[in-house]
This record gives sequence, structure tokens and C-alpha cells, in this order.
Amino acid sequence: MSYLITFACACAFTELVGYWLHVLLHSHRIRFLSRHHMIHHLIVYAPNKPQRQSAEYLSSTYDRANVLGIGLEWLLPAGVIVAAILLAGRALAVPAPRIALFVATSLAWGWWMFGYMHDAMHLKGFWLEHVPSLAPWFLRARKLHDIHHMDLDDEGFMPYNFGICFFVFDRLFGSLRREHERFNQPGLEASLKRYAYIQKAAAAA
Repeated sequence: MSYLITFACACAFTELVGYWLHVLLHSHRIRFLSRHHMIHHLIVYAPNKPQRQSAEYLSSTYDRANVLGIGLEWLLPAGVIVAAILLAGRALAVPAPRIALFVATSLAWGWWMFGYMHDAMHLKGFWLEHVPSLAPWFLRARKLHDIHHMDLDDEGFMPYNFGICFFVFDRLFGSLRREHERFNQPGLEASLKRYAYIQKAAAAA
């Protein structure tokens, strides 16, 4: 039972960390991190274009370093967090097998959620669409992810629906939006102005 609790805590921890990291990537507070992520949002799957038009996922990493399609904007913070977990576990004398389970589960859940399932949100005909018991949940999650891509505020930020499949923390922290609002063209123009440099970087890739 204790290992089952460790597994569940690792999944919840990863969801929480993933939520706040996703918020950070949209905040423009650390330009390097936001730059990589906003290529995905403003060029590859731009808010004024259909969000699910590709038979294959269109990667935004181009020739930049990545692991399984996950870019440095996710990998570098994840590395810091894993190191902090290992240090904290050692300092608190947590048994090594439990630390290993926590770290392995966190990494696996992070890849599945912010890698595999995120990519699925942009695919036509993804297999979950054809599973009757899971299709309503998946299609609802995909709609919320589309809102994340398409709904901007007046300053050009995309401040809604930072979860991928589960939106518990969006509900908790007030960033959940369930329905599309009218497209904010001035917001898009503000965003493109802020991130004008990424268009040059993507064109050069």
C-alpha cells in the first residue's frame, strides 16, 4: 500500500509541477523557456488556425535539442526538479526504492502527459476518439486544449487551461475556461509583437 501511495503522490506532484511550469512558459518571465514554447503556440499551431489539422504531430523543436520530441523548455526544469527530489529524499532518509519509484513515476507520467497525450491533442483520428468509454473524456480535454491555444487576453497571453488531460489545478487556481470566447485579434497582434523574434528564429531553422 505504501508504494501505491508513493505512485499516486508522484502522479499528483507531476501534475502540479507541470501546471506551474506550463504557466511559467507562457509568462515570458524567462525568455529562453518562453521562446521555445511559443514557437509551438504562435507558429506551428497558431491561434488563428485550425488546431487539429495534421495526421502527424508537427514538432516545434526543429533542429533544437530534444528527447522524444520534448524540448529543452521542459527538460531543463525537469532536470532541476529531479535533482531536488533526490537531494530531499537523501536528506530526509527516504528509502532508496521509494525515491526511485517516485522519480520513475514522475518522469513516466510527465512524458505520457506532456509528451504523448499533449501531441495527441493535435492529431486527427487519434485512437482514443474511437474508444466509446474514453472518447467523451478525450474530446472534452481536446476542446479545452484548443481553448488554451486559441483564447488570448488583451495583452496577448494565453492564460487558460494549462492542464493537458486533467484540469484540477486549472479549477483550483482559476485558469479554467470551458467555452471559447470571441477571437481576440488585438490580443494576437500583441502576442506576435512580443514574440516577434521567434518568427525569425523559426524561419532560420
